[in-house]
Amino acid sequence: MKRKAIIPLLLGLGVGLFTVKLAVDAIRKAQAAGQSTQTVKAIRATQDINAYEEITTAMVEVVETADNLFAPARERIETVEEVVGRVAAKAIPERAPVLRAMLAPEGTIPGMVGRIPPGYRAVSVKIDEVTGVAYQIRPGDWVDVIVVMDIDSRVRGKKETIAEVILQHVQVAAIGHATTQQPSGGAAKVKPAKSATLLVLEEDVPKLHLAATRGKITLAMRGADQETTDAPSWANMGDVIAALRGPGSASPSSGSVPPWMQAMGDLLGDQGDRSKPRSTGRPAEVEPALPHTVMVYRGSLGGDTSGAVERITFENGDSSKIIEVAQGHPSRASATLGVSRDSGRSRADSPR
Repeated sequence: MKRKAIIPLLLGLGVGLFTVKLAVDAIRKAQAAGQSTQTVKAIRATQDINAYEEITTAMVEVVETADNLFAPARERIETVEEVVGRVAAKAIPERAPVLRAMLAPEGTIPGMVGRIPPGYRAVSVKIDEVTGVAYQIRPGDWVDVIVVMDIDSRVRGKKETIAEVILQHVQVAAIGHATTQQPSGGAAKVKPAKSATLLVLEEDVPKLHLAATRGKITLAMRGADQETTDAPSWANMGDVIAALRGPGSASPSSGSVPPWMQAMGDLLGDQGDRSKPRSTGRPAEVEPALPHTVMVYRGSLGGDTSGAVERITFENGDSSKIIEVAQGHPSRASATLGVSRDSGRSRADSPR
């Protein structure tokens, strides 16, 4: 073999051996790093734990896991005794680590009672596919409560249908029996809920019960905004059907008082002072002004005035517009206007 052919062969062999050595060194370093990794004990859920459910021994287990920065040391729990008997503050899925932030404060009562804030009450309302936003509402969502009911209108014997937002920014505590969000994949297997439990301020509880008794409750899901208004929206049939909207009627966007509240205020006002006329909330009906007729006698006093009498009829007593000029005394046959009209004349041009 020639010397020139041996030199490239030796160079290739040397490069290959060097590459193999680098690979072996890298593998040894990785193995050494894995063996030197510190392991810690952690508590892991053996099944799904619902929010505000008391944790038992069968729900958790102790496992050894690599120490990492994803779970701070102050949040770790190493013994089962620290977890058993506590109440979960949120839903903990199966095989997920149980951290201190996932537990409710010590002494929290399990179940719905433990999640009711001070000054609030849990109230359930009926829902269906329409009033429950197609069953898209989940525990923890925020909704507005709307009531649709029939009330006594200003016309005796007739009813008026109204809809009004009675509660704003109300949190949903449970849907049916579920107090936690259910996975969307299993929604088809779960029977649709017929009720929603809301966390309502104590003073709003009677209002919600009365609305649910007299009308139909509908829930409107809120977005990320938390703004509320002091003048909740309302609507009646006049706002839906233009033919029922009278002239000068107010719309909800104008911030006016709903008609049923106006009627209630009028009723209370009449009981306090019956000397005042009852206000209907509508513009007062003005009676049409009657024509005003002036008799003009031409000739001397005491003389024969037959045929010298001229009747001038004005539009009304305060108008100078002449709508009729006729001769002679009025008779039953000529009681209607229109014998001879002259709309171009005014009171200033009439004979004196």
